[in-house]
Amino acid sequence: MCQLVKIDKEREEYKPFTMLTQFLLKFFNSYSMSKHYLTGLSALALTAGTLSSCTEKTQTERPPNIVWLIAEDLSQDLGCYGNSNVQTPTIDSLALNGKRFTNMYATAAVCSPSRTALATGFYQNSIGAYHMRYPDSLKPALPEKVLPIHRLLAENNYQTANIKSRPSTGKTDWLFKFDPKTYDFEKWDDIDKEKPFFARVNFSLTHRGFSRDSKRPVDPSKVNIPPYYPDHSVSRRDWANYLESAQILDNQVRQVIKQLNDKGLMENTLVFFFSDHGRPMTRGKCFLYDSGLKVPFIAFASDSKIKQRYLKGKTDDRMWSMLDINATTLALAGVKGYASQGRTFIGENAEGRDFVYAASDRIGEVFFKSRTVRTKKLRYIRNLRNDLSVNEASTAYRKANHPIYHLIKALDEKGTLTPAQKQLVTPIPPEELYDLESDPYETVNLANDPAWKGKLAEMRKLLDSTTEEIGDLALGKDPQEIKDAFKQYGIGSEKRNRERIRKLEASVKAKL
Repeated sequence: MCQLVKIDKEREEYKPFTMLTQFLLKFFNSYSMSKHYLTGLSALALTAGTLSSCTEKTQTERPPNIVWLIAEDLSQDLGCYGNSNVQTPTIDSLALNGKRFTNMYATAAVCSPSRTALATGFYQNSIGAYHMRYPDSLKPALPEKVLPIHRLLAENNYQTANIKSRPSTGKTDWLFKFDPKTYDFEKWDDIDKEKPFFARVNFSLTHRGFSRDSKRPVDPSKVNIPPYYPDHSVSRRDWANYLESAQILDNQVRQVIKQLNDKGLMENTLVFFFSDHGRPMTRGKCFLYDSGLKVPFIAFASDSKIKQRYLKGKTDDRMWSMLDINATTLALAGVKGYASQGRTFIGENAEGRDFVYAASDRIGEVFFKSRTVRTKKLRYIRNLRNDLSVNEASTAYRKANHPIYHLIKALDEKGTLTPAQKQLVTPIPPEELYDLESDPYETVNLANDPAWKGKLAEMRKLLDSTTEEIGDLALGKDPQEIKDAFKQYGIGSEKRNRERIRKLEASVKAKL
């Protein structure tokens, strides 16, 4: 089992859990099967049984086309998830006429690691590709037998497209070496609608800087601010801007759905809408709370046959990992012989997860080292790097773009933060435990409460067993070239953002 260890602050070193080669040999030679990941023929047997139970598929029936609509930095801050301050009629309509998932979680709270896991079906720290912003020269190759999803689909006679026509950006942002030319197409016009296809559409929203909605402005006085933020005009304006950006995103989703309809590509097509991780806010993005990990996920089809076959029911409240988006897509396409840590969520026999897992490692110049497991009731976080506060763990980019960072810092200097807000400027603890039923904002840490000693032990054990099971390759000491590369990244980022940081800080202080 992996035990809680403290960082050697001078050497930035952790006790290694395992070596990459040892894990890969063990994993691929044994084809291990467990509740938390499925591989090889065992996975195929369950997948085939799951999908055959929900369809009367014939030998000649064409598998569905699958389209991923990927937003950036978006939590469940949409009308269909109960937010009355935002107008998202297109996405709400997808949910109303499709299936809305209420418990979908990213494997990381920042884009590149999360997208790496999504593309491969493996936790990013299981395949050695986990630090955000490797230079290209240091990006690892994928282990043998692990392929990005579009490659697996192409081998199964699917056309693959990474759409780059507006409003899609074509962003992949993976932490491993790959050839972007391995996609077949970049435009809808190039797809043959008589053959099955997989297409990914990436929206830049709701990433910062926020796109404002001048036609439907959000009233800052009406937004709901989490209790760990100061209730101030600065934080309210920032939150309103984020929601307006979600409204512009909704317009872009409408454009893409129209493009699909106009090109005749919605027939036999299943659309998945989701985000890569949670909202781009302090204690959201980069951090292992629901605000950073819990994302919207909607499955939609306008084709009545596809809808009847795959989208029974309107809401799915079971727990799922974004790894399962990968596994479900491959299963729907009939891909066989692949390895995955995901499971399928479509089908009468689809089994939800008892818990989800996520990890955080280097993000730019900030050295994170945290792991979490979350059940429906509890979240446990282990912070192996715990000499920084949430606010201190801000990259230069965040300091240049997050007004709430400067607001918290300034109000702390004035001594006016509430206890919940004060936690953002207090070094994060080695362990965190939250009762999500009574504390949905995760502000009351129960790790040191004697009444929760038993639950704490259970969650520790759960994280230990998961760490061993998935083969966490990120717990060892980083090579010196990695340390040097991220140090230089930080120096360059601080230099690039220095003036913007100064201006934003002055702007915030002028409003106090």
